[in-house]
Amino acid sequence: MLSGIAQRVVTALVLAPVFIWAIFALPNDYFSYLLLAFVALGAWEFSRLIKITKPVGRTSLTLFIVGCALVANHHAQNLDNLYVLLYVSIAWWGLNLFWVIRYPSHAQTWYGSGIIRSMNGVLLLAPMWVALVSLHSKGGEYFLLLMLLIWGADSGAYFVGRKFGKRKLAPKVSPGKSIEGVVGGVGFALIVMIVFLQTQAIDSEKYLGYLVLAIVVSSVSVLGDLFESLFKRESGLKDSGQILPGHGGVLDRIDSLTAAAPFFLLGLITLL
Repeated sequence: MLSGIAQRVVTALVLAPVFIWAIFALPNDYFSYLLLAFVALGAWEFSRLIKITKPVGRTSLTLFIVGCALVANHHAQNLDNLYVLLYVSIAWWGLNLFWVIRYPSHAQTWYGSGIIRSMNGVLLLAPMWVALVSLHSKGGEYFLLLMLLIWGADSGAYFVGRKFGKRKLAPKVSPGKSIEGVVGGVGFALIVMIVFLQTQAIDSEKYLGYLVLAIVVSSVSVLGDLFESLFKRESGLKDSGQILPGHGGVLDRIDSLTAAAPFFLLGLITLL
């Protein structure tokens, strides 16, 4: 029987190459459907985190979130509408930061009402999907860059946190995370961005903007993880699901992406 770490490594070694192949090989429409499948799985798992137990209720919420994502993407074909969606998402994440900092105070504000819990699912997953679809249309290299920034930040936070982590980042939300780990994650993300800049034909005058983007995205990705942890705390669950051996559920793997994708796309649009 493989250990938890071994299962994580094996799962990553199997899925990562397939996903990278899909980024560059699939047309944008087909790739968007693949991403939408992950959104649907994430929505299904999210329904469990907000204590919807009956299959009919979980299916209804999943279809509602997927439908909202499709409608949002249709309207986001207009650039002005896309900007509005991104700004709304970023403002919502600013509010989520407040909930994370104040937890467990005010928990009933964002978790007490079934309607509010459901809308959190929409705002968590729909803007992410729209941002990723739009990002993929700009080129597979930018999509891969976002993935590498998040993977780099996650890996850096894990290894640096284990070695040097002493000061807890948010002990009431996620006791395992440390300030040192976050700094290490940002450092790894900066290395990823520097390598990207050296391999792409990008004006050197924009280098600082890209480095700032790496810092913002890697920092915000932590917020996505912490926000999901809030729902785990309130629901009493350790993982969103068990579909990925060693990794938990789909939502456990894309939680960082839910926050990072809108920020990355808005920053990239500004830089391009």
